[in-house]
Amino acid sequence: MKSQTLKLLKKEIILGNTMQTIIWTVCCFGMFFIPNYPLYIGPFYITLCIMMSFALNQSSHDILYTVLLPVRKIDTVKARFLYCGLIEILSLVIGIIPCIIRNLPSFPPTVSGIPMNLAFFGLQLIVYSVFNLLFLGNVYKNPLKPGLRYMVAAVAYFAVYAVCELPVWIFYAMRKKLEEGIISELPLLAKIGSYLCDPDRVYLARHCLILFGGFLIFAGIWYLTFCRAARQFEKYDM
Repeated sequence: MKSQTLKLLKKEIILGNTMQTIIWTVCCFGMFFIPNYPLYIGPFYITLCIMMSFALNQSSHDILYTVLLPVRKIDTVKARFLYCGLIEILSLVIGIIPCIIRNLPSFPPTVSGIPMNLAFFGLQLIVYSVFNLLFLGNVYKNPLKPGLRYMVAAVAYFAVYAVCELPVWIFYAMRKKLEEGIISELPLLAKIGSYLCDPDRVYLARHCLILFGGFLIFAGIWYLTFCRAARQFEKYDM
């Protein structure tokens, strides 16, 4: 059964990718280099890659063809989930290069949101988790009609992005008042934002903890969502 899943995963990688997938992945990578540009926007293009893989299957009748093969429905879902998880993780792995460059002294400092650090990668994993929960966790109710479910998941993506950035925005707004002596202490959310933004190694352990927590949340929701999608697809009448 494992070999079947790997073969289906290979099919997803070879046949499930289009030129649009390559272009959006390059866009995700390139946007990491734009100074003072929200970092969460680039990985959003990866969600479009996932959406397009379902849209491509709809137009090519790939799901119908796959279930006619001597494979289990659960293996079909597992291969798709592995593919989606891999490109999400890949989008963060390739972000290591711009992360190093953006932290060089010569690179303009970020003032539009969280800087590119370990905390950002952890929070982005959480944003991906919410998207997976709402899109992948519901799309297999009818995998031939992914559009509406993607719209809901996309709105949730930006809502969670705003929640993750809120402490940072408040910190940037309150920092100048603190420096001018208008306030004597940062409010709680602003302090959280300062922890997320401060490049000092004092907060490196906290950033690592956020990254580790984000990975655990991502892995846990990925598994639970896969189980839910597998049950939905078993009930789906082709």
